[in-house]
Amino acid sequence: MLAQIENVFFKDVDLAAGSLLEGDERRAFRLAQVERLLTEKHGPVALAVLLSDMFWTADEGRKEPEHPIPLLSLKEQQTLTDEERSRLRLILEVAGLCHDLSLHFTFDIEESFGIKIKSLLGIKDNFSVGNKPLVEWVSTTEYERIAMHAAFIMRKFAIDVYVYGHYLPAQDELAELYSSEYKCLVGAPDKTKIPPRDYVKTILNALLHIDRHWQRGYRLKLRPDLVMLHDEIYGVVPRQFDKGVLKAAQELFDYMDTELCGRLVLRDQDNNVITWKDQPELMERVTAEVLGRFAAKVREVRSKYLAKGWLEDDSLAFSYLMDHAQRCGHGWWREEDEAL
Repeated sequence: MLAQIENVFFKDVDLAAGSLLEGDERRAFRLAQVERLLTEKHGPVALAVLLSDMFWTADEGRKEPEHPIPLLSLKEQQTLTDEERSRLRLILEVAGLCHDLSLHFTFDIEESFGIKIKSLLGIKDNFSVGNKPLVEWVSTTEYERIAMHAAFIMRKFAIDVYVYGHYLPAQDELAELYSSEYKCLVGAPDKTKIPPRDYVKTILNALLHIDRHWQRGYRLKLRPDLVMLHDEIYGVVPRQFDKGVLKAAQELFDYMDTELCGRLVLRDQDNNVITWKDQPELMERVTAEVLGRFAAKVREVRSKYLAKGWLEDDSLAFSYLMDHAQRCGHGWWREEDEAL
């Protein structure tokens, strides 16, 4: 079985010599093999995917091979020589990185890419765009296919953060990222026609745009929840803070803080929470009333601060604000300070 794996995935590759390497040389050898396997296809699938599926089961919606091949039986492993075991360890390292990249899992960046990062609590899988050494690596590395997958993981990581923080404009911008140069959505690395360098650049530009917007907000000493309301009114993550929109956001913030927060959490005389299941008709009526008053407030703010055509009732921006209001009504208010 080991000979079969070597023949299919590592033909003309000197695994014996590679297995003797250590440190940066071993890492470079491993990255070169992963880059090759991500590039080479076996039908519609990259060889990297096939190699990873021989060692780990498929995950996150991937279909398992129809006829999975066990790595090596215990009996076969016991017959391996020391040299064969060394080659097998190297193959496992290559297959492990193929697995994480093809499934877009976060992984140990220092170990895999050899870049030093300063991370909180010793976390070494920090795929945030704030990780400057990682941004530099994916922007300049010779391993362009690996960089594409790493950039896609960074995008996925950011979307997860924004979903958790309910930052809908950024979440939607990244999820529906569009390349105006190539006139297409930026899909997964193995399904795009965008060249590797441009693919990475498109994702990084979008991530850095959002990050710099927040850094600008911090410099202006704006509360995170005020920044979110400002961007929800825009309907996108803008490139600047508009004074009029900030005034509108501040007035909505004050209203939500004093008139809306917790109003959709009903309690009985014993101060027990009444759930939707307990009082569905009452909850439906109260929700309609509370959110109706907020919608009227949005229209009032719109007429005071915003130009004609902004924040129409059927706009995405209006929906963002109504979603924010409903969370606030259920008591989820000012969570944004910690989420982003």
